[in-house]
Amino acid sequence: MSLLERFRPATHVSLPQGSSVGFRWGALSRQRRTSVGIDFGAGALKVAQIRWTRQGARLENYAVVPMDPGRMEEGAIKDSISVGELLKATLAEMGLTQMMVGSSVGGPNILVRHINLPKVSEQDMRAAMKFEAPQHLPIPEDQMVYDFTPVPDVTGIPEHQTAVFLCGTHKKLIDTHLAAMTRAGVRPNAIELDCLTTLRALETLGVVQSGQAPFALLDFGEMGTRISIMRHGVPMLSRTVPTGLHHLRTALVDSLQIPVVEAEQALRTKGVAEDVDLAPAIGPWLSQLMEAISRSIEFFLIQNRGATLGRVYMVGGGAMLPHLAETLTTSIQGVLAGRQEAEQFRVQPVGLSGVDMNPDLLPKVNDYGSMLLGALGSALREGMPE
Repeated sequence: MSLLERFRPATHVSLPQGSSVGFRWGALSRQRRTSVGIDFGAGALKVAQIRWTRQGARLENYAVVPMDPGRMEEGAIKDSISVGELLKATLAEMGLTQMMVGSSVGGPNILVRHINLPKVSEQDMRAAMKFEAPQHLPIPEDQMVYDFTPVPDVTGIPEHQTAVFLCGTHKKLIDTHLAAMTRAGVRPNAIELDCLTTLRALETLGVVQSGQAPFALLDFGEMGTRISIMRHGVPMLSRTVPTGLHHLRTALVDSLQIPVVEAEQALRTKGVAEDVDLAPAIGPWLSQLMEAISRSIEFFLIQNRGATLGRVYMVGGGAMLPHLAETLTTSIQGVLAGRQEAEQFRVQPVGLSGVDMNPDLLPKVNDYGSMLLGALGSALREGMPE
């Protein structure tokens, strides 16, 4: 993007039909001690604003704005100018004035690795990682962006070594997000891995407890489902399956010859139970998803002998589809049978239940709860300001 393109005078952008915004701020002074998180999704742009009180974080405002799936591709923003203008219009509609925001990235081009390194100081490890990262990530060194963190309490490695979580992607993918935020007039205090921002939100909600058994996190989005098996606060396994709401919706449109709006309504009301009229159309996509989840869990259990899977939490735009949690529960119980007590195992959709929030947001914010967790986690990153 040239400087002329980046700073070209913007035209007014109206939010698309189907947008949901909590409310517009009145007095700007009320925005003190607030933080903002942004989540660029393939199907929607999500923004969460929290206010820090003496009791902790409170969800103060939010926005969920539909985006054409063509604007995102495998985690990258294809048109940073138009997405940046949409973000600017969304922030203006919310009345937000913050310049610093939190954000995250995800998708199949985000690579994660687990490696063991000698126990050294943080400074020495950072220096060593300049040579280690290119060996473990199949990305040209001059095009790579990466970060890492030591992982405590990992068993099965030599005493003189430390387990390290390494995450990286192409610099050009990050640049597309930076360009969109620059266009909107904001700057990120961090761009994090999406499953880590969601984990932070789940911990704040009290859904996930520190030190609990490994668990799976399913982010059922517009163009795909991110499967992450979390342990020690990082993903031990992470993959993206190309099955999302878009594929289910399109299958219904093609099979039943109905408009997209009717297909969406059918998914939201009838869900994915086998005994409904939708099953023949969406069945192959669900089978693909269930097989991918089952294989991922089985692979993790084989690689980590003696480990058990505590629970599966489901977030994202598809998390609340009727009967989806029950369907996935039955499938995963079959994988766990013989390895651990499977009968009590459940897939749990997660929304905003338990979040302290501005009562003016109710009840409509609950319709978007499972979609807002990533943005909420990004807003929570900095902690309570001084």
